[in-house]
Amino acid sequence: MGIGSIGSSTSFWQQDQSYWQNAQSNSNTIAATDSIINAISSAETSQAKGLASIANQTALNRTNSQLTADIENLLNGTTGSSSSGSSTSSPSSSGKSAAPATATGTASLSTSTPLSLLGVLAGGTITVGAGPNTTSYTSTGTDTVGDLMNAINANDYGNAAVTASLNTHGNLVITAKNDATSIFIGGLYASNVGFGVGNQTFTPTAGRSSSSSSTSNSSTASSTTSTSSSTAKTSKSYTTVASEMSSSAASLLSDSGVGGSLVDMLA
Repeated sequence: MGIGSIGSSTSFWQQDQSYWQNAQSNSNTIAATDSIINAISSAETSQAKGLASIANQTALNRTNSQLTADIENLLNGTTGSSSSGSSTSSPSSSGKSAAPATATGTASLSTSTPLSLLGVLAGGTITVGAGPNTTSYTSTGTDTVGDLMNAINANDYGNAAVTASLNTHGNLVITAKNDATSIFIGGLYASNVGFGVGNQTFTPTAGRSSSSSSTSNSSTASSTTSTSSSTAKTSKSYTTVASEMSSSAASLLSDSGVGGSLVDMLA
């Protein structure tokens, strides 16, 4: 019979030793398992915070980009405020600019064509008026269309502020030098050079007049100053709103990985 045993049965001491050995082994296994679980939990937490940080930064970039685009559109007058439901648009600036009055004759001419050949007798007059000034040309009987054009183009004091030329069809074209005055062509022989009844009065194309702008410099300057001031105030207002909205977006969608959580990924 061996020591510590009775017959073939394991002794109580051996059973006790075996029990504590098994308990120690189980304890080590549990400790190792807990360590692995803690490591996995820590990794999952770090991953969640990292994903939340990425989601936060993406949402923040998207929000700031949208804010920037909306504010630029608002400043450009291409969109309105979505929060109020009202639309804001700027006045159209694509309207036609004013064009000067242009008179085009119906007769086919050349600069060398004698006025007498057109039926203009010596002493016959052709008058061109533009605004308060008038150019009155009297034929000598031996002059040409070129002489008439030179007289119309002369910058003599009191002459009509117009220019005379021939187009590709040989028609006499008289154009005002500014876009605010009308042209009137008359005289007994006006029809001989292509300006008969029904083709004697010509007005400028409607639009902003450079002449009227130049004659009202003081009011324009005042209006410009007022507009600039208003624009500055508006820009400042939009800039302030943009700053406040961006700050709010940054606070709501923090890009800090430490402060992130899975909930933030819903943003």
